[in-house]
Amino acid sequence: AAWWQRWPDANIGIQTGAPSGTVTLDIDPRHGGDSSLAALEAKHGELPATVEALTGGGGRHLSFQHPGGEVRNRTNLLPGIDVRGDGGYVVADPSIHASGIQYRWRDGHSPRDREPAPLPGWLHELTIRPEPATVTVPAGHDGNASAKLMDDAGRYVARATGVAEGARNKTAFSLAGHLAAFQTDAGERLTEGQIVDLLRPWNRRNSPPLCETELVQAVRSAMTNGTPRAMHTVRTTPRPSGKRSEARRLPHVEPYKSFPLEALPEPMRTYVQAVAAATGKDPAYAALAALVVVAGSIGNRAAVLVKRGWVEPAVLWGVLVGRSGTIKTHVLKLVAQPLIDLYKASRLAFVEAMQQYRRDMEHYGVRLANWKQAERKGPATDPPEQPEQPHERRVLVSDITVEKLGCVLEENLLGLCLVRDEMAAWVGAFDRYAAGGKGSDQPAWLSMYDAGPVTIDRKSNKGTLFIERAAVSVLGTIQPGTLVRLFGVAEREAGLLGRLLLAYPPEQPALWTEAELSEEMAAVWRDLVSALQTLPACIDETGGPRPRLIPISEDAKPIWIAWHDQHAREVAEMPGDDLAAHYGKLKGACARIALLCACVEVAAGAAGAASISADHMQRAIRVVEWFKHEARRVYAILGEDEGDLDHRRLLELIRRNGGHVTARDLMRCRRQFATAADAEAALGALVEAGLGRWEYPRPGSKGGQPSQRFVLADDTAGGTAGDGVDVDRTAEDEPTAAGMVNVNGVDGTEHDGDGCPPDEVPPRAEADDWGTV
Repeated sequence: AAWWQRWPDANIGIQTGAPSGTVTLDIDPRHGGDSSLAALEAKHGELPATVEALTGGGGRHLSFQHPGGEVRNRTNLLPGIDVRGDGGYVVADPSIHASGIQYRWRDGHSPRDREPAPLPGWLHELTIRPEPATVTVPAGHDGNASAKLMDDAGRYVARATGVAEGARNKTAFSLAGHLAAFQTDAGERLTEGQIVDLLRPWNRRNSPPLCETELVQAVRSAMTNGTPRAMHTVRTTPRPSGKRSEARRLPHVEPYKSFPLEALPEPMRTYVQAVAAATGKDPAYAALAALVVVAGSIGNRAAVLVKRGWVEPAVLWGVLVGRSGTIKTHVLKLVAQPLIDLYKASRLAFVEAMQQYRRDMEHYGVRLANWKQAERKGPATDPPEQPEQPHERRVLVSDITVEKLGCVLEENLLGLCLVRDEMAAWVGAFDRYAAGGKGSDQPAWLSMYDAGPVTIDRKSNKGTLFIERAAVSVLGTIQPGTLVRLFGVAEREAGLLGRLLLAYPPEQPALWTEAELSEEMAAVWRDLVSALQTLPACIDETGGPRPRLIPISEDAKPIWIAWHDQHAREVAEMPGDDLAAHYGKLKGACARIALLCACVEVAAGAAGAASISADHMQRAIRVVEWFKHEARRVYAILGEDEGDLDHRRLLELIRRNGGHVTARDLMRCRRQFATAADAEAALGALVEAGLGRWEYPRPGSKGGQPSQRFVLADDTAGGTAGDGVDVDRTAEDEPTAAGMVNVNGVDGTEHDGDGCPPDEVPPRAEADDWGTV
C-alpha cells in the first residue's frame, strides 16, 4: 500500500516461473510473432485456451501452468516469440505502454475467468531445447560489440536487391550463409534470430516476399547445412599498439552545418532554442520536430497553390536520427506535448459527450415508442428527431494500422499527425497484417504524404473507406543502424526515404545543463499549436472541409523560380538515383515550409495571409538548403562500412573540439584507444587518407617539447566548434598544484577517470600558452 501511495501511476509486473506457477509466451507481431505462432500450431495443433493478455504494443501474453523443473527465459524462441519463465516477469493490466495504450486481459481470458492451461508437452520441449551456441564475450569487452556487429551486417544486407519468385529461397540461403560468417574480433557471431531479423527488410523487396516460415527455414538450413564462408571480422577492440590502418581514401561525408534558426518564424524559433538549451541537444532535432508538428496542426486547413494544377499540402514527414541515449526522444516529447495536451482535453470532452448521447438516446427511445403508439391511434405526425452521435476530434495518433487510420481520418477530415518514438515500428507495420507482404499499406501512406485520395478495403466484409484528402504528417526517431536496415533499395526506389526530412547531428556527450523549459515558454508553444488548429478551412461541394489555397505572391515568384531552376539543375547532375529522388521531394517541401511560415505568422497574431510573401519564401529556401546538405551527409553515411563509421565519428569529434587534437587527448577520452600509440595510429590513418596533417608546435617559454598535433585539412574542418563549456586549461604535462582540483571532474555527468566526458577531447593550450598552476 505504501508503494501505491508513493507511485500511484506505476505499472504492474507479474513474476513468471515457479513462484507464480506460470510460463508466459510473449507474442510480438511486429517481429513476426503471429506468423511464427501460426507455423507452430500448423505443425503441432492449436494451443489450448488459457489466460491471455493484450499488450500495449499490439502483442499477446499467453500464460500456462509451470510444468515443474527449470524453465528458463528465452528470447527469440522463434521470430517474435519470447518465453518468460523462471526469473522473468510480464507487464500486466492496467499498466500503460509507452505508446499510451493500456495492457488489458482478453475478454473471458483473465485470471478471474479461467485457470492457466497446462503447458503442452511439445511447447515445453521447445522451451528447454538448448539455444544455439554463442561465444562468451571477454570481460572488459566493449558493450557495443553486438550493436556494431548488427550494424555492419545490416549494411551488407542493405546492398542486396530483391529477387523474383524462383530465386528467393536460394538467395535467402546464400545471404544467410554470408551473415553466419560475420563475427566480432572477440568471436561473437550472429544468432539465427538476428539473421532472420536482418533479412526481413530484404525479403520485403522480393516479388512476392517469402512467407515467414520459408524465410526461417532458409536461414536455419544455411546455418546447419550450408558451406562455411570466409569469415568477415568486425573490429570492436583497439588495434594492436603501434599498428597503422591501411591507407585509403575514405568516403566523403560533408561536415555538419548548424540549422538556420534565424529562418524560423517567431515564436517557433524561440521555442526551438529553448528546447535545445533545456535538453543540451543540437537545435536541428527540435527544429525538425517543430516543423512537423506545425504541419500536422494545419493539415487540410491550408495548402499552397504553386500554380494551376500544382498544389502542395501542409504535410511533412521527419525523422530524428541518433544512437540510443542521445535524448532525441526527450526532444520529441517536448515539441509534441501540445498535441498530447489537446488530445487529452478533446478526449475528455468526447467521453462527456458520449455519456450525454447515451442519455439522449434513452429519452429518444421513449419518445419513439410513444410516437409509434400515437401513430396507430391518431393522425400522422413527424417522428422525434434522433440525437446525432458525437465524433471524437483527433489530431494525434501513434501505433495504428492503415485500416484504423482510415476510420479516424473519416471522422477527422482536417488531417492527423502520427508521432512515433521509434520509426522502425511504423515501417514494420506496413505489412504487419498483409498476407502477401508489403503491397497494401505502403501505397496508402505514400498517398497520405500528398494529402491524396485513399481507398481502403476493410477486412471481414466491413465495407470500403474512401478519404478524398488523407493528410497525415509523420514524426519519429530512429537509430542509424536501423535506418540502414529498414530503408533498402526497394524502399528508396519507392520514394519512402525520399519523403522523410532528416536530422542527424554529430554525436556529442549529453552534458548537464541548468537550463529548463519554462512554463511560460511551453504555454506560448501550446497556444501557437492550438491557434493553428483553429485556422479556418474552406467548404467543398459536399459540405466537408477543403484547404484554403494560398498562392505565391508576385514578389516571391522570382525568388521561387530562381531557386526552383537551380535546384532542378542540381538534381539533373546528380550521379546517384537515391539522392536525386530525395532532392526531387525537397522541391515540394520548400513550398510547404513557406506555407508553414505564413500560417505560423497568422496564428501568432498577424493578419491573414493572402499569399506566400518573399520573406516566407526566403525562409523556406534557407531551411530546405539545410535539409539538402543534411540529406547528402546521411546518404553518404548509409554507404559506410564499420571502418568508415569509426573514421567519421573520429572526424566529428575533432571538428567539435576546434579541428585539432593530440594522440594523448584521444587516449584520455576514448576507451577505444588503450595507448597513445593506438590513438596516433588512428590519426595517422586520417593523415594518409588526406584528411589532415601533423603539426609540431614550438616549445613554449617554460621549455619542453609539446606533443605533435593532428590538424584537420581546411576542407574538412567545417561544422560547429566546441560546446562553449568553461573547462580547465591546465597543460597536460604539468601536474595540478597541491591543494587544487580539476573542476572538469566535479559534476554529475558520466566521465572517464580524468574527468573528461566520453568522446569529448580535453581542451589543451596553444603551443606558447601552457596554462597556469
